[in-house]
Amino acid sequence: MNRTSKNRVVIIEPSPVVRQGMKKMLEEDGDFAVSSMYSDLPAFRARAKNLPFDIFLINPALIHAHKPFAIRELFPDYSQTVAAALLYGYADSDTLAGFDCVLSIYDDSLKMRNKLQHAVKTFVNYSETSIENVDLSDREKEILVSVAQGLTNREIADKHCISIHTVISHRKNITRKTGIKTISGLTIYAVFNGLISQEEL
Repeated sequence: MNRTSKNRVVIIEPSPVVRQGMKKMLEEDGDFAVSSMYSDLPAFRARAKNLPFDIFLINPALIHAHKPFAIRELFPDYSQTVAAALLYGYADSDTLAGFDCVLSIYDDSLKMRNKLQHAVKTFVNYSETSIENVDLSDREKEILVSVAQGLTNREIADKHCISIHTVISHRKNITRKTGIKTISGLTIYAVFNGLISQEEL
């Protein structure tokens, strides 16, 4: 994650008009620099190998065909990169839950940039938080891993032979201790702190 200069952005969006508009808007205030732009995932994968960037901004419609994969599973090499959705059509909540932030095409430019800046700041905080600092219990770590694997409360309860009420209680404690409220954030936290590998997601 680039923390001292401009945040480098890759845009993955089929519309050339939207790509150019987003590039112009993001670069207006000097905090962001668009490194490259691609029309689809194959183009990105073919040309972006080893390209350093901090944020990938992608139209979630492009990953719809890859279900049931979450955004982090489609981009395993970019676990330390903020995943932002650029939304201007329908996308189901399960798809959007995997992103670190969601930009609506109807947001004004200031709101979009603020959302991205907040996502970057929050993401860096996740990556710099250590498991020892928040003192999760062994059971809470187990529950956190199950959450990161995408299990529902019922599935977690069955897996660990506990009640759903206990699962909810553990999840509340995990959120309180880590300060992380989203599943994608908890997943990133679990990966960064060595509780789960990307291959296990």
